Amino acid sequence: MKIVETHDIHENDGYEDSGKGSLTIKVYNSEGDKVASAWVAAGEPEDAVFFRDLYGAYGIIDVVKAAYQAGKDGEDVEFEFIDEQAPEPSPIAR
Repeated sequence: MKIVETHDIHENDGYEDSGKGSLTIKVYNSEGDKVASAWVAAGEPEDAVFFRDLYGAYGIIDVVKAAYQAGKDGEDVEFEFIDEQAPEPSPIAR
């Protein structure tokens, strides 16, 4: 199993985009198929509701169940962290 956490969050750039963006977690099985995912986005305050920017939070339980089952089955788990705002886009192992 592989869990990939991706951040695409604007840092304090002195403009209205500061702190906006998204955080995504995807879970892949040993064959490389995506089996679960969850995401949240930070945009405009009026969009911070579960049928808009927070809709992806409903997938959190699927991510937890997949990780729990992998642990029960004794699978190795690999983690990868990707920062989309990094100067040189390269995965940083966590």
